[in-house]
Amino acid sequence: MTVVDIRNIFSERNIELFHVDSSYIYYAEEKNTNGKNELFILEYDRSTRHERLITNYTLEDPTFVEHIFAFDSSIILILENGKNSLWLIELSKIDGSELSRKKIVCTGAFRSCLALDSSNVLIYMGPDEANAEMFAQYKTITGCECLCYLYDLKTNVKHFVKNPLIAKLGTANIRLMDAHGVRYAVLLDPFADEDIKKGYYDEQRWINVDIRDNIWLCSVSELEAELKAGNEAITKKCIASADIKALARYMGIDGEKMYFRAKEFRTGQEKICSYNVFTNALEIEADLNSNEEAELFYIVEEKPFAVFSVADDKISVKVRGIVNSNAEISYKSELGSFVTCIDNRYVITRKNIFNEESGVTVPVCSIYDSENKMHENYECSCYISGNTLVLY
Repeated sequence: MTVVDIRNIFSERNIELFHVDSSYIYYAEEKNTNGKNELFILEYDRSTRHERLITNYTLEDPTFVEHIFAFDSSIILILENGKNSLWLIELSKIDGSELSRKKIVCTGAFRSCLALDSSNVLIYMGPDEANAEMFAQYKTITGCECLCYLYDLKTNVKHFVKNPLIAKLGTANIRLMDAHGVRYAVLLDPFADEDIKKGYYDEQRWINVDIRDNIWLCSVSELEAELKAGNEAITKKCIASADIKALARYMGIDGEKMYFRAKEFRTGQEKICSYNVFTNALEIEADLNSNEEAELFYIVEEKPFAVFSVADDKISVKVRGIVNSNAEISYKSELGSFVTCIDNRYVITRKNIFNEESGVTVPVCSIYDSENKMHENYECSCYISGNTLVLY
C-alpha cells in the first residue's frame, strides 16, 4: 500500500479529488475571494510533492455546479445551474489552456452528464416548467423521463439521442471500462428495486408481461457513431439477463472483467459472477450463501474490485475476502466502519467524531495493519485508488 499524505496542503481548504494516477492527483477547490466565488483546478505531483495550478475561474453565478472528467491529456469541465444551458470547457492538462469553450442550450432542465471519452459527452435534460407538457407526451410515447443529447467536442455538434435505452438509463446506469485498448460501455437495465421485483415474483401467477433485468455491453466508438447517425437501435450484446424468477445486478469492474450478482428467488441461491469482455467467458466467482451470518460489503470500484464478508458484533469486526482478496482479518469495532482492505493486510476504516474544541464533526480515517496489530488514526478524509490511499 502507498499512502499519500497531503493534509498539510489541503488544511482548511474545500477540495474535491476527481482523479488519481501513479504520477499525479487532480482536484478542484472552491473558495470565496472578496465576495466572488472562484473555482480552481489543480494538480499535485506525487514525486516532487509540488502543487500546480492548472486553471481557475470566477463563477459569476453562485449556483453553478461543476462536473469534471479527466483524460490522458485533457480535462472536461461542465458548469451548470440546473437550467436549460451549460458551459462545456475543454482544458489542456499540460498548460491549463482552454482547448474549447462552448455554451450549450438544450430543451428542459439539466439533470446529469457523462463524458464517454475525451471528445463526446452525454447530457440528460428533465422537465422544466416551460416544457412540462412536452416532456409528459415524450414519456407517454417512449417511457423516458429525460431527453438525452450527445455533444461532440471535435465538431461542436449536439446530437439528439433517439435510442430509448440510452435515454432511459441516465448516467447512473452507464459504466465505462477499458480493456485491451478498447473502451466499452456497460449498460445497466434493471427492472426495478430488488424488493419490488421480488414482490412481482411472489405474485407472478397474475402477471403476463416480461419482467427482466438486463446488463448490456457495447463498444463506445460504435455507440457514438450510431447515436450521431440518429439510429433508434444500437449494437449491443446482452451479457446477463434474469426474468421474473431471478435477479441480475451489476457490482463492479476490474480490468477486463465485469462483475454482477445473480440470485434465484425460489431457492435463495445467490452468487457473484463475472463476464470477461475479451474472452467472453462467464464464470461463478463466489457463492454468497455460505456467508449468511455476515454483512456482505461490496466494493463497487473499477480498480480494484473486491468483495468482503464483514461481520460486526459491536466488539470486533471480522473481515474475509470473497472475491479478489485473501484477507482474513479481525479488528476492534471502535475503529469505525469498514471501507476496504488493501494488499490483504491493511484495513481502512472511517468514522465521524465530534471535536469539542472546534465544535464541529470531523471525519476520521484509520489504517489497521493486521501483521503488527497496530493502527493509526487521521482526522481527515481519504480517497482510495488501487493500492494508493490519499489522506487529505
